[in-house]
This record gives sequence, C-alpha cells and structure tokens, in this order.
Amino acid sequence: MLMRRILMVFISILATSSVFAQPKTVKGTVTDAETGQGLPGVNVIVSGTTNGTTTDINGEFSIELANSENSLSFTFVGYKTITEPVGDRTVINVKLETDTQILDDVVIVGYGTQRKTDLTGSISSLRGSDLTKIPSPNPTQALQGKVAGVQVTNASGAPGSQPIVRIRGVGTFNNASPIYVVDGVILDDISFLSSNDIQSMDVLKDASATAIYGSRGANGVIIVTTKQGKKGESAPVINFTTEYSIQNQQKKIDLLNGKEYATIRNEITPTYNNVDLVPNTDWQDQIFTTAAIQNYQLSASGSSDKIQYYVGVGYFKQDGIIPKSSYERLTIRLNNIYQLSKSIRFGNNITFAPYRQQNTNGNVVFTAYRALPVIPVYLPDGSYSPVPNVGNPLADIEYTNSYGSGLRTVGNMYGEADFLNAFTFKSSFGIDMVNNKGKSFTPVFFVSPQQQNSLSTLNKDWGERLSWLWENTLNYTKESGKHRINALAGYTMQEATSENVALQGRNITRDSEDFWYINSNNLYPYATDINSVDANQNYSIESILFRANYTYDNRFLFTATFRRDGSSKFAKDNRYGNFPSFAAGWNVINESFMQGISFLSNLKVRGSWGIIGNEKINYLRRYSVVDNNVNAVFGAAEGIVPGLTYGVTGNSNLKWESTYQTDIGLETGFLNDKLTLEIDYYNRTTKDILIDLSVPGYLGN
Repeated sequence: MLMRRILMVFISILATSSVFAQPKTVKGTVTDAETGQGLPGVNVIVSGTTNGTTTDINGEFSIELANSENSLSFTFVGYKTITEPVGDRTVINVKLETDTQILDDVVIVGYGTQRKTDLTGSISSLRGSDLTKIPSPNPTQALQGKVAGVQVTNASGAPGSQPIVRIRGVGTFNNASPIYVVDGVILDDISFLSSNDIQSMDVLKDASATAIYGSRGANGVIIVTTKQGKKGESAPVINFTTEYSIQNQQKKIDLLNGKEYATIRNEITPTYNNVDLVPNTDWQDQIFTTAAIQNYQLSASGSSDKIQYYVGVGYFKQDGIIPKSSYERLTIRLNNIYQLSKSIRFGNNITFAPYRQQNTNGNVVFTAYRALPVIPVYLPDGSYSPVPNVGNPLADIEYTNSYGSGLRTVGNMYGEADFLNAFTFKSSFGIDMVNNKGKSFTPVFFVSPQQQNSLSTLNKDWGERLSWLWENTLNYTKESGKHRINALAGYTMQEATSENVALQGRNITRDSEDFWYINSNNLYPYATDINSVDANQNYSIESILFRANYTYDNRFLFTATFRRDGSSKFAKDNRYGNFPSFAAGWNVINESFMQGISFLSNLKVRGSWGIIGNEKINYLRRYSVVDNNVNAVFGAAEGIVPGLTYGVTGNSNLKWESTYQTDIGLETGFLNDKLTLEIDYYNRTTKDILIDLSVPGYLGN
C-alpha cells in the first residue's frame, strides 16, 4: 500500500512537470498602423534568443515558446521595433508604426534600397528640397557644391544648355559623363525633369556602388527618385510653389575702353590725333541685359487602400541675358502605384516635357570681347557700323533667327510580386522618346565684306530618338538573429534608335516668318545629311547581373557584385565584358568598446575594389566608313558633282574599355550625425583623397 502511494505521487509529479515544460504556440497578425494592411517578412524573434520566424504574405505568424520564454520582438525595415510580453496570451496582434528616422537612413542603390549603415560603397544622398533652393532648368546644376567629388560646370550660358558633370574626375576616353537612373530608366541626361518632382538624388561614386551598372558605370551613376503619394494620405495634399528670379552678368571682363585703346594704339602706330575724342563703346554693355527666370509648380498627391498617386505640373521659363535667347518647358509628371493584393503591385512613372527655345548667334560673346571699343554701334544713317576682323556683335544678334522645339517622354511601367516571405520579383519596361524640330533663317544683309549674306537661307530639321529598356530582377531578403542577407539577380535588355532629316532652302521669297517654308523652287539640292542617323544613339545591350550583401551583427559588412554586358557596338568576338566588384566594411561604432563615447554617432571603415566599363562610342567605329559629303567641280560647265571618298578606318578589334577602381573610406558622425565627415582614398587613373564635410540643413559640403 505504501509503495502504491509513493508511485502515485511520483507519477503526478512527473505529469505536473510535463505540463509546466510543455511549449506554448502563439499566433497573430502584424499590420501597418496607418493602412491596416498585413506586413509580410516581419521578423518575430523570441527576446534574448535567436529563435524566431517571419510573417507570411498576409502578415500572419505562428511561433512556439518554451515555458521560460515570455516576450516577442517584432522588427521590420522602416518601422519601429516593438517588444510584446506574452503572459497567458496565445494570440498577439501587433501594429507597427513607421520609423521616419530609419527611413531617412535608407538610401537608394542600384536596383533596390539599402540601410546606410550597411553600405560598403561611397554614396552621397541629396534630398529633393535641397535641389529647389537654386532656380535652374536642369536639376544637375543644383548638385554643384553639395556633393563631394562631383564637379558641375556650364560649358555655355545659353538658356537650357546642358551642364557638364564629372564624378571624381575623368575616368574614361570619349564621353566621361555619368549615367542617370530615373525611377529605374537609364538615361544620359535629366534636362526634362523639374526639381520640384524629385524626392531624392543618390550619387554612386566608387566601383562597389556602380559595378551593378557594369558597362555604363565607369563615370559614376546618379539615381533619381521622383515623388510618390504617401500611404495614409486619404485626403489629397496640394502644393503650389512659385519662383521669380533676376539674372544679369555677374562680372565683366576687364577690357580697354576707347581712350585706353587709342593711347596704346598710338604707341605702336600713330593713328588718333586726339584720344579724348575717340568713340567709347562698351560692347559688353551692348549685348548683355537683365533677364528673368520664372518657375511654377502645382502638385497633388494622396492614397487610398488600392492606389498611391502623385500628379505634378510645372512651368519653367528662362530668358537669356543676351537678346533673342530663351528656354521654356512644361513638365507633366504622373506617378501611380496600384495595390492589386497584399503581395502584388503595379505602377507607372511617366513624364511629358514639351519645350521651346530660341538661340542667339553662338559667337556673339567672343565677338564682343574682340570688337574694337573705338567704333560706334551705328553709323549716322542708323545702319550697323562695320567692325574690322570680327564683325558687329549687335548685327550678329539682329540677323540670327534660330528656334527649336520638341517633346521628351520618359517613363516606365512595372509589376512587383512578393512570395515565399523573402522573395520579390519585379519586371519593368521603360522608354525614353524624343521628338524635336528646329528652324533657322538668315536674311540678306550687308554690314561689311566679311559680315554679309547675299542669299537668304532657311534651314529646317526634324529628329526622333527612341530608347527602350526591359529589366527583370529577383530580390531575396532575409534577416535571422545577427545575420542579414540581401541578394539580387537580374536580366536586362536595351535598344536605342534614331533618325534625323534636314533640308535647306535658299533665296526665300520674303523675310517674314510666314514665308519660312521649303518647296521645289527654293530647295538647295546639294545639302548634306538630308537623312541620317545619330551613330551614338543606335545600339542594343543585353545584360545579366548579380549582387549579394551580407551583414553580421550590424558590425561586419560584405558585398559582391557581378555584371556581364553585351553590346552591338563591338564585333562578335569582343561583344561581352565582365565587371565584378568586392567590398567590405566594419561598423566600429557598434562595437562594445565604443558604447561609452556619446559624442560620436558613427564610425565606419570600408574598402572596395572593382572593374567597371565603358562603351560610349558610336556603333560605326568598328567599320571602315566612306565619306559621301565630298563635292567636286567637273566638266566644261563647271558643275558641282557629288563625290565619295575613303573616310575613317574601322577597327574590328575594338572591345570594352575597363576601369579598375580601388576605394578606402572612413566615415564619421558627430552629435547625432549633425556633423558628418567622410574621407576617401580613391585610386582610378590618379590617386586622390576626397574629404566630404557635411552639416545637414546647410548648402554645400
């Protein structure tokens, strides 16, 4: 009997122990606090352990906890981390709120985003609000003085002219300009964009950052992200901005006035009897004037459960400080995201930009600097005075009539699908289409034997260019405990074509613009390049790309990138080029021995090596070309006969230009990143040290 009681007590103790040791299953759903939609891929970790799971496409999760485990941590990129005690609960529903500070620390990289702390490459970011502080027709002009290693210069002061951008100097032969990626569409310029439509610009500088663009990344990459409607904006958000600026000649070139010129001239050859009576013409004052810049922007954005939208309409006009020069552009921007389900999205980003411009004589500034100051502008009868050697600058302006107009359409449509918690597939098709036309008219005039036109001339031209880009990428993102992995694979195709038509008419009936047309009576039969193509805009490219990022414990960073490009610009044996890169980084700030240093908010050491390429040559360079723009006079009638001759020798052995880059960088942040310092040792064609000192909220770096 006693033994039976002891056995019963022992069995009950075992049963009780097994009940207390039995694991508990906790289920629930994680949603966005603003929209209420389920969030897939949220990390659900048992506090104090590496045990965890992720939410499915509906935001649902299920996890088992041991008896001693009584707390869950919910983390997701761009959202505030929440820790929930479990207690007796078996169902836990969590709403995650957006963490704006974390979102500010996410930067745009090639074909995706990445935490700034995880970057191993040299990337500088600029907010859209910084771009609008300086009125300019081209957003790239606003980069000047704001990003270390980026040089922006203006080759011409004409309204609408393209600035020259160099990222860390000249890295290749031929064209050394960077490429631009606007919402995924690869372009050569962004002159069609309004700065008010831009959310951010990210400048990729070294091989670790640019190698994902392979053949076109040798001179750097500028990624432009335009504005989108924000989730939670159920009511439309309307913005209207207006700017009006005055521009004038900033500084005059110090030239001799009439008396000074006459004095020096007399020292060489006695010419003027009384230097006090010679005319005094300041040709700079004659050609330069004050001009206005106008900029207006109206936008509306918002969202619902199924759509996010942004609509922007902008008008920009710049009058030149030289008469008969101007540029105006209308920009219409349409950005939409359609949420078909919790895991499938479609979207579009489209810009329509019609423009018009008027160009003055391109040599008028050069002429004004060389024109003699002792010659008056007009003769007593009111006609223009002859100016020896260079001609009368005001006559150049008067008799130049040049106009251009066109329509630039840039945009893409894309679809995204999330599946298996960690994968995202995206397919995007983008276009860059340009249609333009121009006309110029020179009437009959006579100022001097060297400045005259005996037969009125009318030139007209039409051009079109189309480039399309189809990209397909698969992204894998996984975070487990101290490990964070992001991998990307993709396949892309691109093709560009162009065509230009130009005609010339002579001896036009009248000077009035109503008669600026070409017909069989005035068509000049020997005009060259009547129908042609732009050899720089006819090519096709096929690419495969891979990238892997690995972060351990927010301290150690590794990145490997590979891209293989094939271009129709090269012969079959040299068509493909391989462009790898490798990079590593160490977030020293996250080490335990750094925790007591309160004034230091960031300290990172990084290094990278890679090969990036260049194929910016025209597609005819591998062929020997016959020049058909040669005319000769033959026969008793001495008539002009069109002729052909051997032109340029081709090279079938042309292949990719490869640029090897090494970058070693140190990043520091002080006082909660209110002051940042970035030092880079950069080795490409030269060995350079770049220092970027930035104070957020102030212009310039």
